[in-house]
Amino acid sequence: MFSQFFGNYLLENNKITAEQFDSCMNYIKANRVKLGLIAESEGLLTSSQVMELNYLQVQSDERFGDLAVKKGYLTESDVNYLLGLQSNPYLLFVQALDENGCLTHEEIDYNLTAFQKENDYSNSIMKAIRDANIEGMLPAFMDVPDKRYLDLVGLALRNIVRFINTFIRIAPGEFISGVTHKYAAYQHTIGDYQVMLGFTGEDDEILMMADGYAKEEFGEVDEDALDSIAEFTNCVNGLYAAELSFQNISMDMMPPQLSFDEKIDINGEYYMLPIFLEGKRVNLIVKFD
Repeated sequence: MFSQFFGNYLLENNKITAEQFDSCMNYIKANRVKLGLIAESEGLLTSSQVMELNYLQVQSDERFGDLAVKKGYLTESDVNYLLGLQSNPYLLFVQALDENGCLTHEEIDYNLTAFQKENDYSNSIMKAIRDANIEGMLPAFMDVPDKRYLDLVGLALRNIVRFINTFIRIAPGEFISGVTHKYAAYQHTIGDYQVMLGFTGEDDEILMMADGYAKEEFGEVDEDALDSIAEFTNCVNGLYAAELSFQNISMDMMPPQLSFDEKIDINGEYYMLPIFLEGKRVNLIVKFD
């Protein structure tokens, strides 16, 4: 997730090329963060200690953590803690930028500061983006009068990461009405909460989501492809209904609806949040009555 936010900023400001970004993404998919980079980031080792241990590792072919303990730089507990951070998306993208020769550590730090300032992100929002903490980052992108929007959108985004694609970013959303979408799959609910939740998009964009959830390639946007997205929407609504049941709130799902070049079957405004799956845009749409 962090790679998509910061990587997009670097691309838009011509700090890296599209080819370099692709190389970084391929690197991320194939690698884990080096223990030395994590230890330095966490303040457990200095830069010179990391360099020393890297040199010793080449000479002795021992694991980095074992050498750090042997030298007295880290404890076994420190090493176990660092191992638990190896899949950190922020550190992995920083490592990818460095090892692919895109930016130096100093340039990364400079651009991170500029990225935060340009988007007016607080430190807490930046930390949420680094940690892929969806609930923590949503307030920076969603200005809504009803907390239920944040709850349902947060649930949907978590499940996109879980079931469809981990490489996502979002952009600020807005309330809209009367818009024709090329493709849409959405669902209404009835009961104590009357909700509409769904997704819209264009050709390759909506296929990225459909393929990701179904784990197959549809080739074209047809009813089968949109059915895949409708099934995901039904999954999210089902999870939301289960959560509400613990609060004695009843919500039942209606059959999903598919739309081709039509307006959404709903009166008034609904909220639309842009989501980018590896750069391809789909829109999450939601309305509470």
